[in-house]
Amino acid sequence: MGEPAGRGQLATSLVEAAVGALLILSVVAGFLWVPVEGGADPTATALDRTAADTLSVLAAEPPVDGGRNRLSAACRSPSSFAAERDALDRRLHSALPTSVFGRIETPHGTVGPARPTGVPTGSATRTVAGCTVTLRVWAV
Repeated sequence: MGEPAGRGQLATSLVEAAVGALLILSVVAGFLWVPVEGGADPTATALDRTAADTLSVLAAEPPVDGGRNRLSAACRSPSSFAAERDALDRRLHSALPTSVFGRIETPHGTVGPARPTGVPTGSATRTVAGCTVTLRVWAV
């Protein structure tokens, strides 16, 4: 009995090349189809940081009519808030980056424009002199 005449054999180098190509394609596919990390929105995180930094700047500012800082003076009473309103508005505008806007909210009033709907927002809250000051920032 002899060997069948019509039988062929696949070259080893061709099998190695096919396995190598499949390996490379699977690695590339793994990088392309890996889901992106589902953490917090980077824009909102950056805006939260901006709001916290801006509140720190405002808390270090000397007030117009005396007191520990600008935020504590704005929290003291409605009349002291009225005295600080313009200075808070100017300083808020200068402390924020160019394309970022903000609104300070205290129990005695607000400073800054209303937030438009549909834009990413960041916020920070600070308690000074027994009152809570919230700064909301957004980018346009």
